[in-house]
Amino acid sequence: MKEGEYAVFKCPNCGCYTFAPTSQKSRFCSMCGKIVKVDLLHAEITNDARRASELVRSRNAKKAPPELKKALRESFTEAEKKTPKKGARTSSLLMKILMEHCSEEVTLDELEKLCTDYGLDCEWVKEKLPQLALKGVVFFPSPWTVKCTAPSLHRPENQSEEVSSQTTNLNKLVIDAFSVPTSRVKVVEWFAEKGYSPEKVDEIIDKLHRSGLIIEEKPGIFKKVE
Repeated sequence: MKEGEYAVFKCPNCGCYTFAPTSQKSRFCSMCGKIVKVDLLHAEITNDARRASELVRSRNAKKAPPELKKALRESFTEAEKKTPKKGARTSSLLMKILMEHCSEEVTLDELEKLCTDYGLDCEWVKEKLPQLALKGVVFFPSPWTVKCTAPSLHRPENQSEEVSSQTTNLNKLVIDAFSVPTSRVKVVEWFAEKGYSPEKVDEIIDKLHRSGLIIEEKPGIFKKVE
């Protein structure tokens, strides 16, 4: 593939369209929160990033919102079931790699090679990274790169599993609320009506924005990254 070409392809996990440079092997799917392989075999190739983005928006717009939300819920549930519980040693090693080698932006391909060199399960790492992004430990400067933030943002894994689960579920709900461009104030008010703390929702919106999972299209108006 030539330099500067982009592949528009369907995510094998949620079925939504996305795109990536043809030189990359993996990318983060912002629709379902999984890291997937770039499918060059079934992709449409274009040499213009804007055209690739337009193709993605056009094809995803044809999907019915209820089907998309159902796919997101099912993919998240399935990811939770499949994620191996390998204990603190594996998580500590992943954090060591992230802090020592990813303080500057690296590609997902480079991180996969590092994990292989350290003997980590790469598929487990791909499941773990989106969870760490929601906690503010890493963020995705682009869908095919990752960067580790300050170590102090890392939460110990021996914290209450119940609290962690509730926070993860709320994060997913907030992301879904920005499926279309939406006012931050309206989202906070909507969750407040449902009994959620406005301060907590505000905090989650800031984390999602820093992690690159949502973007601020206009002042106060956010949208989930496609």
